[in-house]
Amino acid sequence: MIAAISLKALPDSYLFFLMAALFVLGLVLGLRFPLRGRGKRQGPDPRQSPEYILGMYAMLAGDIETAIEKLSRVVEISTEPIEVYLALGNLYRQRGQIDRAIRVHQSLLARGELTAQERVLALNALGSDYRTGGFLDRSAKTFREALGLHPKDTYALAQLLKLSEDLQQWDEAYELAVALQKVQRHKDQRALSYLLAQRGQRLAEKGSLFRGSWLLHRAIRLLPENMLAYIFLCNAYLSKEKPRRAVRLLERALREMPYKSYMVLGLLKEIYLKLDDQEGYLKALNRLASEHHQKRALIQYLDECIELRRTELLPAIVRDMVRHFGRSRLVQRTLWGLINKRLLDDGLVREIAAQLSGSEIMNDAYTCMYCGYKTIEVLHRCPNCKEWNSFADGEG
Repeated sequence: MIAAISLKALPDSYLFFLMAALFVLGLVLGLRFPLRGRGKRQGPDPRQSPEYILGMYAMLAGDIETAIEKLSRVVEISTEPIEVYLALGNLYRQRGQIDRAIRVHQSLLARGELTAQERVLALNALGSDYRTGGFLDRSAKTFREALGLHPKDTYALAQLLKLSEDLQQWDEAYELAVALQKVQRHKDQRALSYLLAQRGQRLAEKGSLFRGSWLLHRAIRLLPENMLAYIFLCNAYLSKEKPRRAVRLLERALREMPYKSYMVLGLLKEIYLKLDDQEGYLKALNRLASEHHQKRALIQYLDECIELRRTELLPAIVRDMVRHFGRSRLVQRTLWGLINKRLLDDGLVREIAAQLSGSEIMNDAYTCMYCGYKTIEVLHRCPNCKEWNSFADGEG
């Protein structure tokens, strides 16, 4: 029985490492016991052949070409070792030969003597082939067949969950996440909260505002730092012409998570425009800028002051920008724009130049706190490690 693996730690190459473990086990058993239960066999045990051992080590070392060469010779000697066919198909998939991987795993499933556990492994391998090749419907069907044989198989559940997320089938994704966490005996409230938020958003978009709002509130209760759920809920309130409820909700989110303000600056402006409250909007930006030192809120506050011709506020804003974010490329570009437009007096320009003369320039990318992935886009989920709400705005 394969031990349960946490959802975060389950890699796409799970079967590859599983095959490596099976190789080691097969080698040990092959050296000590003869093959049984598959009819009488003549000749030496293929697990004791040099090709089997060299193929195993090549696979463990990541030498795909050598592993395929040696293991192909093993299946010429005997069709007995099931793990060799599983491994060969997975190696072909890693090399990008999806058709060959599918044929190998399909030929394995055509055998009538497979045990239930071996059939589950072969189905999971075939499902992974289909998914890699872009045959998502076939992949989902194959993983469901594996679950039919073993309802608690963590690999099939995790792969179906990934497929549902890729296809934005949020109801099914939520149910699969619950089932997987139940098998693993580990409740990941973070993942469930974001899946609930997606379900709520989908319902709200379809016009089921009450049900959608209820799911979004539930997502926030499950994970109070779920900014995506706040955004979806604010949009739902706006669609119902309830901007005051939206602004109260967003202000609450910003009090708890000012560091995520870069995600909602556009939404903040939209809500205050609905309320026709320009002063409230400026105060909200100033509060984020001065009390919480949020770089993008400070730049937006500067832009709004320029648009409203409140030039008397510019010197104080500029000094804050230089003091807290002088190394930021975005801030330095903003300051250069102000100088070019002659919005700053000569004395302030000399003061800025003196302070910035020794500053290094850094990029203003958003960085995933879990894997270090960087992007200039505002993303709610890391495309690399698949963590939700994992991006932080670069300091300075």
